[in-house]
Amino acid sequence: MGFVKIGRPFQETHLICSMKIILALVLAISGFQSQAQLRLLSYNLLNFPTGNLAGRVDTLAHIIDYTRPHLLMIQELENAEGLESITDMMNDLGYGDFTHPDFIPQQSPGSPSNLLQQSIVYDAEVLRLKSSSVVLTDYRDINEFVMYLNDPQLANGSDTTFIYVYVTHLKSSTGSDNEQARLSMVNALINHFNDIPSNSHVIFAGDFNLYSNTEPAYVAMMSPDNAIILKDVYESYGDWPGASFAHKEILTQCTRTSVIFNDGAGGGIDDRFDFILFSESLMSSDSPLHYIDGSFRSIGNTGNCYNMNITDCDVANPVPTDVLQSMYYMSDHIPQYCELQSDILDRISKNTLGHFRITFPHGNMTSDLLHYSMHDIGQLSGDIVVYDLEGRELMRSSVMNANGQIDCSQWTSGIYHMTYETAGRQIDHAKFLIQR
Repeated sequence: MGFVKIGRPFQETHLICSMKIILALVLAISGFQSQAQLRLLSYNLLNFPTGNLAGRVDTLAHIIDYTRPHLLMIQELENAEGLESITDMMNDLGYGDFTHPDFIPQQSPGSPSNLLQQSIVYDAEVLRLKSSSVVLTDYRDINEFVMYLNDPQLANGSDTTFIYVYVTHLKSSTGSDNEQARLSMVNALINHFNDIPSNSHVIFAGDFNLYSNTEPAYVAMMSPDNAIILKDVYESYGDWPGASFAHKEILTQCTRTSVIFNDGAGGGIDDRFDFILFSESLMSSDSPLHYIDGSFRSIGNTGNCYNMNITDCDVANPVPTDVLQSMYYMSDHIPQYCELQSDILDRISKNTLGHFRITFPHGNMTSDLLHYSMHDIGQLSGDIVVYDLEGRELMRSSVMNANGQIDCSQWTSGIYHMTYETAGRQIDHAKFLIQR
């Protein structure tokens, strides 16, 4: 086992022009959602994007639109095309500016006929990616993403808040050999923790396939002797298997009593396979970045559908019925959700939503002239810049006043990005559509 470093610079990804994007842009005119909390979602997507269910990314869109994560941590991803389709879909929803790292094919031996991988999709308004790497194990990669908060004060010398995100899919199935395989994978990560800075902010998420809290892999993860000490939000709840367990709302698998479309598992909700663990540094309210107590939940599981379908949890459930139905069809796992808090997130929110914004007073769809307004622009010392979807700069103009217009008559139909930039830094951006 070892550590393969595959450095990945931050890369912009771009939307694909479609009717969905057109509708999303018309409905969400240069809007930004408040980002005072960092929303995390971990989800086993079950052989994505193929599987045996048509229109899977549309099914996933219902779940993402309900949870609206800034960071989506994915398991059972088959290829780069699947990752791209998820990113496009999240951008279509209009609540962030989403991108992803390069897809890294599995490096560990694994099962040659079933080389599933992990990855992330993240909101570049909130998070940036420093590097993407792989921790090798005897079975399947554990993916590492070194990220940092997009603090608007970084340019003024503020310390960078790094977050080490690890996403895994441990070996499945019962039996001592499979338990040892899970332990071996976990030990590879624990050994890797010796190579990252002490007291690092660490998120370890994924499908752990653990059957109890006495499994060697779980015991190893929770050891206080590790270089990075991990914490389970529900550690105090005790061992989770069995009908007598008092907190069935934390169970994560399976969403279906019977196998559907000959894919995934059946049996109903009765296992806890999916986790998001945090380093000690993220569990203290005194930490500048920390877990928000009470924010963790197994989406849609009220605890009242043990050994049943997730759709049987529809009574007194804050999750809408159509979202429960989407979860039933999407995967045999339940997505895991939680939130982190930081003053930096408040600064990011203020930077994107607060004192300065680009808006389009006549709408963000045009065939010739695009009218824009700059709110609370201060000294008017920046440039308006327009890029196409390939990142090519089409126009740059010094801002002369807070209201202006752009002649778009020579550009082809499609989606464009307008930014306001000053001193080499992008202050705000918005999307607009040319349609003829």
